[in-house]
Amino acid sequence: MWAAGFAAHPIAAASALAVEPDGRVTVDRQMRSVSHPDVYVAGDSAFVIGDNGQPLPMSCASAGFTGMQATAAIIGDLTGRKISATSLSYVGNHISLGRKDGLFQVVDGDARSKSWALRGRTAARVKAAILGVNPWSLRHPTFGLPTRRYRAAAVREHDAVPA
Repeated sequence: MWAAGFAAHPIAAASALAVEPDGRVTVDRQMRSVSHPDVYVAGDSAFVIGDNGQPLPMSCASAGFTGMQATAAIIGDLTGRKISATSLSYVGNHISLGRKDGLFQVVDGDARSKSWALRGRTAARVKAAILGVNPWSLRHPTFGLPTRRYRAAAVREHDAVPA
């Protein structure tokens, strides 16, 4: 499932998945739906408790970590291997105000704003650099993912094809 614009798509609420009042799917630490463990959710559609004990906000800063955790959980479930825990931290809010202005507010472990922030052209350049990585990452979707060195552990009964 994918959502953008800080609003979860209503398809989750219309399904049988457990959702929060804001429409995000309630997931466990491994990014599995708490009501349907075979469904993995990442990004703005996922409601997960972060490392600080607070729900991760809808943000591209959160989406990357939830995507990495969902990937690790899927690989672990398919291979029978231990599922590695990805940090579910939230480091700050980044707002672009055009090419020459922006704001990057760093937050502490409780997601409270720190006393300093990057501002102006420096913040805009940092945001532009982050966005500049997107086209490259779209052309290299498997960069950083584990290699295919593990085979599936076993075929689950409901996945088996009848003879």
